[in-house]
Amino acid sequence: MITIFDFLKSLLFNKQKIELNCDDESQFSLFMINRWVSFYSKDVASYVNQTTNLYGIVHTIKQDQYNFAYYIFPCFKSKKINYVKKLKKIEDEKELPITPEFISRREYENYVEFEKSLTK
Repeated sequence: MITIFDFLKSLLFNKQKIELNCDDESQFSLFMINRWVSFYSKDVASYVNQTTNLYGIVHTIKQDQYNFAYYIFPCFKSKKINYVKKLKKIEDEKELPITPEFISRREYENYVEFEKSLTK
């Protein structure tokens, strides 16, 4: 069974065509290929996105989509493609007050601000 990484290797690096069978067609997704190309190079990703958005709609069969991608992707020098993860938001290091279940943190902070304004 062929994985997405085999498709990437055949489309981007060694340019050896793969004949898809029924099992392999279910594994091929042009969207995922475009996504991994965007991790490789942002310039190439914009070119590929514009081209596939313009002409890719015509191809509804997976084999046709693969052939289309095979001919529009240039051959690249092989390198490791790093997956880009979202950065986690780091909350403030201050201790959060314990609030009742029926009050959200934002409401609590609004009450505290309101109380501070009254005491001034």
